[in-house]
Amino acid sequence: MKTFQTLIDETLKSRDLDELESAADLFQFGIEKGYYNKKQANEFNNAYWKTKDKHLAHEIASEINSNRLNVISIVSNAPMNIKDNKPELLNYVNGRIKALRGKISGIK
Repeated sequence: MKTFQTLIDETLKSRDLDELESAADLFQFGIEKGYYNKKQANEFNNAYWKTKDKHLAHEIASEINSNRLNVISIVSNAPMNIKDNKPELLNYVNGRIKALRGKISGIK
């Protein structure tokens, strides 16, 4: 079993969602075997969602023309129930970007 810090480092450096999910599966196995405590579970959860939000945002940003930082912010704040449904997440991000553009153009 990998040390906790090694697992966190590999999670943060994952190149795609498949690698991220593999790290989550490995962590789940470690939890079931009792290798990790609650504090470590919270730390892994934070690293997992930070990384997943980044990967999702990059996938969404490649499909739409918008600032990646805006997309990362929108994806990070999106409801959890739509993050696993890519078409619904894409629709949500498009809606938020249109609303953001409307607010910005309304100021001028």
